[in-house]
Amino acid sequence: ARDEARRILALCKGDGLRAFEMVHAQLSVLILRSQVLLSLSGIVITVTGFSGRAIAETSALARCSIVAGIATVLAGGLVIVAGVLRIAWATEQIVDDPLETVVRAIRVRDRKSWYLGVGAALFSAGFALYVLAIAQLLAAAGRP
Repeated sequence: ARDEARRILALCKGDGLRAFEMVHAQLSVLILRSQVLLSLSGIVITVTGFSGRAIAETSALARCSIVAGIATVLAGGLVIVAGVLRIAWATEQIVDDPLETVVRAIRVRDRKSWYLGVGAALFSAGFALYVLAIAQLLAAAGRP
């Protein structure tokens, strides 16, 4: 984090405010991506409300897949909400030393990035399980 902060400050010609704003903009990207994943999670939950019962009645595999899928999607959403969307004001990182301020902001960004990665991995796994359940429903539709 310290090396990156030095490079950012050098890029900004020593302007601590510009360097801080650069990292702050990256935090905004994390928030936006988190919101996209939460929106997709909402769609999965909504579709489950409409067709979950039909999917679950298809087979034991479909039933287990949809339950595991929705639980894993929910877990991913909870990780994102608790880890990325939890409020931590960027200005709380400001100290008298511009380098230390940028280092602290980078550490917050990196921590939130990690949580987004974990949440995205959980969402992806849950979504894959969910799609497996839907595939079971579609495969059963062709059977007598």
